[in-house]
Amino acid sequence: MLSTKPTLLPIIQSHFKPKRWLFRNAHFSTIYASLIRRWIPSVQFQRERLELADGDFLDLDWSKKGSNKLIIVLAGLEGKSHSMYARSAITHFNNQGWDALGLNYRGCSGEPNRLLKGYHMGASEDVKVTVEHAIEKHGYEEIVLIGYSLGGNLALKYTGEEGNNLPKEVKSTIVISAPMDLQASEERMNRWYNWHYVKWFMLTLNWKANRKKRQYPAALKSYRGFFMSGNFIYFDTHFTAPANGFDTVEDYWEQSSCRPHLKNITIPTLIIAAKNDSFLSENCYPIKAVQSNPNLFLEMPETGGHCAFIRYFNEKVWWMEERAFEFVNNLVQKKSTQLPEKKIISDKVRA
Repeated sequence: MLSTKPTLLPIIQSHFKPKRWLFRNAHFSTIYASLIRRWIPSVQFQRERLELADGDFLDLDWSKKGSNKLIIVLAGLEGKSHSMYARSAITHFNNQGWDALGLNYRGCSGEPNRLLKGYHMGASEDVKVTVEHAIEKHGYEEIVLIGYSLGGNLALKYTGEEGNNLPKEVKSTIVISAPMDLQASEERMNRWYNWHYVKWFMLTLNWKANRKKRQYPAALKSYRGFFMSGNFIYFDTHFTAPANGFDTVEDYWEQSSCRPHLKNITIPTLIIAAKNDSFLSENCYPIKAVQSNPNLFLEMPETGGHCAFIRYFNEKVWWMEERAFEFVNNLVQKKSTQLPEKKIISDKVRA
């Protein structure tokens, strides 16, 4: 069902449009972008291990060009610096002279992390320590966060939590396909048309969770996942919440969502979410928050799928990184950021 009531919105009219009809389909675009895409940019990373105060570590993958400007790429669920969309963004910004950093979440760098706790939708403290490390040790003067899906929620939560205390070096954020309403998005993922995504994610999530259960059997005694069994609600109820110190899964959902923090964001922030994204619930299109915070801008292409936005086969530069650099470059050059005046438009958002 679509809501078509005209609303006063500070919203960007998107120019994204697939050039091949197949990419108008959300599922084809999403699967092609993550599994089928053939042209994958090669990035020569330099790894740095960042030791954390709690005894754990983060593996940071750097791709440097000698710049004082840095993008930090925050991947989606089970993503890493070597994910295709991460390498695409890093390559595109490298080609424009920027340094880039791919943050590998705890347990996602190819080596298990040391503690029971790991990464999750609300682990913004790891983003905070990474940003501070990039400033204090590496001396970057301009930092931009680019977050995909889970990483988008982390970027928004981090910048909102910091509010006026955000380091002055952090200039902007671009967020793509972020599931901001965790409970509603997990319920949407349980619908029949998303079953194949759920099973794909459960394969690696259960593998990692079972390894943790062998290490910490008492803390994870209710977890019974195996192979591709279960779904996100079961997994977060019996693994994510207890492993990361939340009282219940509802407590995890509430504390991890970026939505309560959107009002406190103080830097220009572009939120991109396709209207046909089958992962996102209606509350993942933050229309009211955008209306009330002049630093937030929302772009809702009609198509694009989840972290896909493919225009044609074999394209070497995706629209996502083109759009991210365009937004950032216009800010840096102090030009118009193509942020429209508030006007009456139609806010067709899938309910």
